[in-house]
Amino acid sequence: MMTDEQLQRTLQEVSADIEKLSSLERALTEEERKHRARLLRRKYILDKIKEAKEKNRKDDELYNSTVYDWLVPWGEKHPILMGIMMHLMRIRWGSSLTPIAIRDLGERRDEKR
Repeated sequence: MMTDEQLQRTLQEVSADIEKLSSLERALTEEERKHRARLLRRKYILDKIKEAKEKNRKDDELYNSTVYDWLVPWGEKHPILMGIMMHLMRIRWGSSLTPIAIRDLGERRDEKR
């Protein structure tokens, strides 16, 4: 899992790269579009890690950190296999089977009492 400094630094780097590609005055080449799509996926996962840290959801933080660690070196080269692995991880961690609304239901019940 990432420390807060690593997460902030990585988020800033990815956001800067996305901004650089978005601010070009010419149309993006095919390779630049693919690179931008990869950067957007990275940013999405990093935002999920940050959200999980803020909400103190260790299971979601671990899941998304694992996805990010696999996504960068391996998953971008093998997107179909990455999709399969993410599906298996969701089943293992229960992320797709237990939506956040159900997990938080117990907390909301306690608040009403």
